[in-house]
Amino acid sequence: MTSIASELKQAVERFYSKHSSLPDSLTGVRLSEDRWSLKEIIGHLIDSASNNHQRFLRLQLTDRLQFPDYRKDNERWLRLERHNELAWSELLALWRSYNLLLAHIIRRLDPESLGHVWVAEEREATLAELASGYLTHLQEHLEHFERRLLELREQGAGGAKGSRA
Repeated sequence: MTSIASELKQAVERFYSKHSSLPDSLTGVRLSEDRWSLKEIIGHLIDSASNNHQRFLRLQLTDRLQFPDYRKDNERWLRLERHNELAWSELLALWRSYNLLLAHIIRRLDPESLGHVWVAEEREATLAELASGYLTHLQEHLEHFERRLLELREQGAGGAKGSRA
């Protein structure tokens, strides 16, 4: 789990350094109703961190955990949270801090609990699979963020045409 924790911490710090100065005028732009803003992508990753935080801790306390899967409600969660109304700096700081905590937790997961199983509806995963999957999910959405940022810049959204952060 040490390598997962290290990769997570490095990815978070690299991303934070690269994008902490993006303007609110850019990060809250939705190119269309069905495409998340940059803030919403990070908001989704905060939701993922929050849900996985609970799984990582609870699965060290029991060998089988029934805990809901939030993914089917992604869009509804984003609508309720209204991430675009938050300051980019505050949202990104929360995301960074939460993930540094998760890296700390993952690094110190009880090896005896790595085979403990999370169950949600028809889905099951071990604690080890959840930790690895968390990193993969985060990396996929950071790539999603980079693609969306490029789209926004190409369209001149938020006064960002050609600007670099």
